[in-house]
Amino acid sequence: MLARAAQAALVLLQALHAADAEGMTRHILPNYRRTHPPGYWRVVAQELRNYCECRRHETESDDAKSVGLNPLLFEEGSCKVKRQALLAHAKRPERLTVVVMAYIPEQNERLDALVCGYADADMVQKVLVLWNGLPEHRPIISCATNWRSKQQGFYRGILNPTTEVEVIVEPTNTLLNRYRHAKRVPTQSVVLQDDDVFHHAETLDAFAWGRMAAPDQILGTYPERNFRLDAATGEYEYVFHPRKTASKQYSFLLGQTSVVKRETIDGFIRTAPRQALAFIISHKPTCEDLTFHFYNGNATGLPPIVFEDLAPVLVLGERNDQMHKQNKKLWNARRQRCLNRLAEEFGGMALVRSKCRLRGNVTRLLEREADGERLWKYRDKAVAAASL
Repeated sequence: MLARAAQAALVLLQALHAADAEGMTRHILPNYRRTHPPGYWRVVAQELRNYCECRRHETESDDAKSVGLNPLLFEEGSCKVKRQALLAHAKRPERLTVVVMAYIPEQNERLDALVCGYADADMVQKVLVLWNGLPEHRPIISCATNWRSKQQGFYRGILNPTTEVEVIVEPTNTLLNRYRHAKRVPTQSVVLQDDDVFHHAETLDAFAWGRMAAPDQILGTYPERNFRLDAATGEYEYVFHPRKTASKQYSFLLGQTSVVKRETIDGFIRTAPRQALAFIISHKPTCEDLTFHFYNGNATGLPPIVFEDLAPVLVLGERNDQMHKQNKKLWNARRQRCLNRLAEEFGGMALVRSKCRLRGNVTRLLEREADGERLWKYRDKAVAAASL
């Protein structure tokens, strides 16, 4: 059976390449090219300094280390970024593994476009596709070469000389699958994303330097959410638009994209409360994103970080989730019940609030700076004068 499946995959792959040769446009997403304008890393240093100072004042802490940031990147006892440490990252940034989950065969062309859109990404070392659908409908990535089956359920190919693609056919359809394959991830930094969003080079670069600066936090893009305690009922309520509240605080990000270190996904699947993981398998909404934030907040005591000026590109095709097809009020009520259930299962409210945000569209920040805008409350004159 495996031999027949491999033969069928080869035939389909050859057909896709033939279609490309005939002029069919399959890769609807732009290629990446890592080119940084002058001043890029100087602005990154300013942005990291500004975030660190915001967190330091928010928590009444002393320095970058005390608010959970990477002490190797910041000067001891302060929030000033070490110039040489940042330049070392700029010269040799750590690459990313992008983990994409999919299960709808009618959207395989969209998935193919997504994976092939990452094919030339300098920042991407591997794309790991987790196929939750039927094995006979597994996707074939048209831009991959040397496509082969290493063992049953695992299919590997090469997107370019330095980027690998792997498709894993999952035995069961569950969102927990995205956390089960830490051993298949060759990098420290992992991008967990849905199959209907795509991140451009500017965003991938921000994910890399953001994850380096904040290795223990969950990073992501808008939208963010928060909670509040209803004093009358003693229950937690869902806050949909935290930017419109007086505090501006948020405590979790929606699950379209999460950027974490590899150990975080491994720890989640091994040590999160068993009843919380079982709920993800048996219920809708699964509240998997909420559970992941509860786990990380409980494990680290740190909030997530949202890149407030970055948003993914929605890829053509319908969304995978069924949220937009159900009664939205009912769905939201169920999400709110998840807040209270998870607080019980984790022994208390583990989500950590913060009002501090990062900006990752550095190219736009440079343009705004050139127009004379005052972009940073905490400006490091030494960094501003340096030729980063």
